[in-house]
Amino acid sequence: MVTNYFELFQLPIKLPIDSGQLTVNYQQLQRQYHPDNFAQATDNEKVAIIQKSAMINDGYQTLKNPLKAAEYLLSLQGVDVATEQNIIHDADFLMEQFSLREKLDDIESQNNVELLDDFHSEISQRKKQVYQQLLDDISQQNWQAALNQIYKIRYLARLIEQIEKLQEKQFAL
Repeated sequence: MVTNYFELFQLPIKLPIDSGQLTVNYQQLQRQYHPDNFAQATDNEKVAIIQKSAMINDGYQTLKNPLKAAEYLLSLQGVDVATEQNIIHDADFLMEQFSLREKLDDIESQNNVELLDDFHSEISQRKKQVYQQLLDDISQQNWQAALNQIYKIRYLARLIEQIEKLQEKQFAL
């Protein structure tokens, strides 16, 4: 049986996740299932405790990341988040991505730190807007729309990574 991370950490199955409560519950579970507490246990029990501890860590890493938590919540609803990898059914968004990449190329060729910083802020803001739409789609149980928002966030996150690499490169100069 697959463990539901929301149930494991005694959290409601909704987003956004209360990160403070997640951390408190994670720390309690970590203390409860710490291998040192089971020094006298049999080898089989020790293996089970180590597996439980690993699952607690995995659940925490999943739920503390907003995008991973959204992907996980959709998977609980039977939505296959991995298979349709990067298929976006939104022509306007794809055109926007194309123009944003062109803009990044232009900024890179100009070697302008201020323009790059402004572009970083613009794309970060756009990512927040898409995440808010994702939360709205999830609250309305519109799983396909939510899945499209996840794909959009992935695109924007990759663009942000490229911008940050350029920022590092410029900073090193």
